[in-house]
Amino acid sequence: MTSGKEEKRLMKYADLHPNIRIRIITDFFTDLTQKSIIPFMAIYLSIQIGAGLAGLLLTVNIVASMIVGLWAGYWSDRIGRKKLMVIAQTLQVVALFCLAIANSPWMDSIIVTCLMFLLSSLSSGITVPIANAMIVDVSSEHERHYVYGLQYWTTNVAITFGALMGGLFFESFRFLLFSLVCLESLATLFILIFMIRETMDKRALDCGEAPIQKNILKTYGAVFQDKRFMIFFTATVLAVSLEFQLDKYIAVRLKNEFTAQLFGSDISGLHMFSLIMVINTVMVALVAIPFTRWIGRFQSRSIMTVGMLLYTAGFTVLAFSNWAWLLISSAILLTIGELMYAPVRQVMLAGMIPDSDRAAYMAADGLSYNAAALLGSLGLTIGAFLPSYAMAGLYILMGLGALVFFRMLLRKAEDQNQHLPCADAS
Repeated sequence: MTSGKEEKRLMKYADLHPNIRIRIITDFFTDLTQKSIIPFMAIYLSIQIGAGLAGLLLTVNIVASMIVGLWAGYWSDRIGRKKLMVIAQTLQVVALFCLAIANSPWMDSIIVTCLMFLLSSLSSGITVPIANAMIVDVSSEHERHYVYGLQYWTTNVAITFGALMGGLFFESFRFLLFSLVCLESLATLFILIFMIRETMDKRALDCGEAPIQKNILKTYGAVFQDKRFMIFFTATVLAVSLEFQLDKYIAVRLKNEFTAQLFGSDISGLHMFSLIMVINTVMVALVAIPFTRWIGRFQSRSIMTVGMLLYTAGFTVLAFSNWAWLLISSAILLTIGELMYAPVRQVMLAGMIPDSDRAAYMAADGLSYNAAALLGSLGLTIGAFLPSYAMAGLYILMGLGALVFFRMLLRKAEDQNQHLPCADAS
């Protein structure tokens, strides 16, 4: 009989539930679509309607996506995953088709573009918590570290190729870009309809219980009164907010303060920022999967501790240093740290949520990223008044705070050694 550690080490993509294999592929293309549009839409809207209105529209999109995500999480636990995913993907196809038409040789409509961009954001808001809940539905505990490591890798690769596609096509070939991603979304819709199987009903049947009949306010009231989840939520906000510092305070600081020579050439702060991003992306693309397999043999608490320490140290150095080689080393450290802590974080979340409200918890977890994004923006404002070494000290406190909370939860889980009754349903 194979031990849990050996199962982790021998885990292969082909061993996963068909739903997970399909979702990893379709999520890659969904992320590709989003990342080829969203980062460039802000620039486009600023030119077309002005920076003020563009910022307001983007804020409305984020808030609307958050609200519809909470709604989708609630209803997914009651009527099933697949129905809502198909509806959301249909909306995505319609939005991208209309975006293509509104930016075609025959039509150029900024109003239609804004409305369809909002519809696309709403579709994504519905899909994300449900897709995450579906993965938990059909994965066993020993599979999840591998699944989330693989998902982390595909997401980062999609971000890279999405940014490349957007950079090449968005400004001058929007009709072609929107047409391509519309066709990809249409293919994803057919895959969802004909290949994805419903998981919520099977899970409820296996557990011998139906979802608890509570209204949406009581459901999320219970979620945010769950002390374990709120500790996890707080830890996530602290950890992820460091990541949001990278393209805000750290990017601005490097632009203003950094100049150096590297390999005999002068490099600016923006060049260094780009190099840090490239190091992060290339490392994730090349080593994420084998690295995740390798660290899967160690205890989660050890992985989380080392990972968060490396992650925090990397961002701390980026907050104050202007030595090129130290900045490059820090980029490597924080990437290794992120590769270690991110999958463990996902496994922790999957293990603590009740069967009856899985999608609701996933939707609530999504709010932690929005809160972290707000802290990231706040960091830029605070950085205008504090010296860089003070910002570095703030990053240390945030990283160590996240680590303390994560370890607290991991220690409780190890002490209790309790598992959900359907954790191994596949």
